Amino acid sequence: MARIVLGNREGTLAVRHGRGVMEALSEEWPDLHVSVRTLQGGEGAQPLLDALAKGSIDVAVVQLDTLPPTLPDGLTLAAVSRRSDARSALVAKGASSLADLPEGATVGVFSERDGAFLSAARPGVQTRLLTGTPEQRLALVTSGELAAIVMPAAALIALDLRDHLSALLDVEAFTPAPGQGAVGLVVRSDDDLAFESVYPLQHRPSFDRARAERAFAAAVGDLPVGAAATVTDDGELTLVGAVVKDTTTLQASVTGEAREAEELGRELASDVRERLARL
Repeated sequence: MARIVLGNREGTLAVRHGRGVMEALSEEWPDLHVSVRTLQGGEGAQPLLDALAKGSIDVAVVQLDTLPPTLPDGLTLAAVSRRSDARSALVAKGASSLADLPEGATVGVFSERDGAFLSAARPGVQTRLLTGTPEQRLALVTSGELAAIVMPAAALIALDLRDHLSALLDVEAFTPAPGQGAVGLVVRSDDDLAFESVYPLQHRPSFDRARAERAFAAAVGDLPVGAAATVTDDGELTLVGAVVKDTTTLQASVTGEAREAEELGRELASDVRERLARL
């Protein structure tokens, strides 16, 4: 019997994603033996990429907003499952938008990127980078220690915590991280079994959206970056990209055919870099 070892990070959400992929693969391939290994320690997707490169896992189940925009040589993004909501969410007491937050309010964020975008979108608030589980972070708002939290809406949805949601932030007002809300399956480029096993889980519109966003992020450079793409039933892709420089958010968009997702991402990045040079 052929065997596939999936890898996911620790944490309720990551473990749930890993189990979901295992169940989908087992249903698709009844004769395939699928197991899951949960990796602890390290930051973001790096422990998964390291384990994949070493051969201790065959498929990395990755939240795409944690995946570097450029993968190491020998690894490839084989598939992206159907994407959840890509937007960020505001969790707050007595506020239904970023504008409602009082001057000087302390707002928790899950990444330095989110902190930069929040400071640009809502000057006058303080940001705090949070650790711990989503449930532990949400408790900081309930207790009053924080005025609000900005976090991926997909996490609230997946963990059945949407009753905490105060507002969904429009992508033009708060552009999410590239790949946010999507789960990717990364394999070794020379592992045909792993690639062919996960490919049936591919949701092509979600994959094209991720390709455009990641290409934009890779081409922009080291600035805090946001990207959100949509794809119509007719295969038209629209990509909104944004960067933060100092306290200024620069945003632009491009539209074209979804099959040219990566080219559109690079085209938009070139436009943004030119505009940055004029600031």
